[in-house]
Amino acid sequence: MMISRDLRWPVGLVAVAGMVAAVVVAGGESPARTILVAAFLLVCPGLALLRLAGPLDALATVTFAIALSVAIDMLLALGLAYTGLWSPAAAFIALLVIVIGAAAADAHRKGAFA
Repeated sequence: MMISRDLRWPVGLVAVAGMVAAVVVAGGESPARTILVAAFLLVCPGLALLRLAGPLDALATVTFAIALSVAIDMLLALGLAYTGLWSPAAAFIALLVIVIGAAAADAHRKGAFA
């Protein structure tokens, strides 16, 4: 089954989120796991939300995705810390929800659930 061109980004973001979640749940420590999770934190939350803003050129997309991801990560960590709810697991789950929710909204906007 071919994935529609419009749905490649949402499907890709959900697939990456699932892969990272599986690696985190599996546990253990390795440089590959660290790099994978760091890349997810650095790119995916911002990219998922940025896709809702509309098309941008490649350089703007990369730049804004990284900047927005760092901002989301920091605001989430601060919010959890100030409310006394801080835990790495809670932060990770919240980021997964953001990425999957934004990807689903992007897919819905493109008519995937029609």
